[in-house]
Amino acid sequence: MDYLEEQKQEIDILQSIYPDELEIVSDTEFRVSLLLDTSTDRKHTLILNVKYPETYPEVVPQLRIEQEHDDAPESTLNVAETVEFDRDDLLDLLEFVNQNAEENVGMPSIFTLTSLLKEHAETVFQEKVAALEKKHEEERRAREYEEQKKFSGTKVTKENFAQWRLKFRAEMGIDTRLNERFKQMHQGRLTGKEIFEKGLEQEDEEL
Repeated sequence: MDYLEEQKQEIDILQSIYPDELEIVSDTEFRVSLLLDTSTDRKHTLILNVKYPETYPEVVPQLRIEQEHDDAPESTLNVAETVEFDRDDLLDLLEFVNQNAEENVGMPSIFTLTSLLKEHAETVFQEKVAALEKKHEEERRAREYEEQKKFSGTKVTKENFAQWRLKFRAEMGIDTRLNERFKQMHQGRLTGKEIFEKGLEQEDEEL
C-alpha cells in the first residue's frame, strides 16, 4: 500500500467536503472544524485535530479534540445558553472517536470519524441541556414550595396573636414612641392639640 498516496487522496476528498472547515497544517496534519447543531443561539464548534502516522491507514490516526464557542451571556432566562462541554466531556468524546478509529483500521476513516463525532457530540450536548433544565425546574419548584409554606400560616389563637402583636410592636418601636410621648406630655412639652394630632399619627402607623 502506498501510504502517502492514500493520505493525499483522503485530504483531497476532505477538502471537497469541508471547503471552509478544513485547515491544512502540513502534508500529514490538518484540522476539521465541526459546527454543532444545538438548541441554543450560541455557536458551539468542535475541532478535530488529525495527524497521520507514517503507516496510516493501517494504524489509527493521532487525534485530538478542542472546542470553540461564543461567550456565555451575562444573564439569560434560557439555561441552555449556559451549557458548554467541560474537560471530561472532551475526553469522553475523544475516547469515542478513538474507539471508532480502531474499528476502521485499514481504510481511510476521517470523514467517518468527523460524522460520528458531530452526531455524538450533539446528542451529548442535548443531554446536558436536558439535565440542566431539569435541575433548574426542581430548584424552582423547591423555592415555590418554600414560599407557599410561608403563606400557609397556622391557626390563629389568642395566645399566638398576642405573641405576634408584642413582636410587631417591638419591631415597629410603637411602645417606645408612646412612652416618649407620655413623658413629653407630663413635662408640659405638648399642647392638647399636639397630643390629639400625635394620637392620630400613631393610629395611622399602627394600621
